[in-house]
Amino acid sequence: MFVIVYNPTTDDIYYQRRMAPNEKLNLRKFADLVASEFDAEIDTADGHIPNCSGDLRVEFRPYRDKAWHIWDGQSYYLKQ
Repeated sequence: MFVIVYNPTTDDIYYQRRMAPNEKLNLRKFADLVASEFDAEIDTADGHIPNCSGDLRVEFRPYRDKAWHIWDGQSYYLKQ
């Protein structure tokens, strides 16, 4: 399983790696990690974010290079 964090508008990849065998699949953990690299925080005030329309998209995929096969994913906005 791979974790990929990217910008759904530009497809820029900010973070990707293979998950450890017993690592917890926590989407928010990786969103927070990348947000901190931008010296930002995740904005939780807006509630639901439509699929692939946030500033960041975090996905767990069985195959790193096959975006059509997503195990789980969620979009996030960065706090302005």
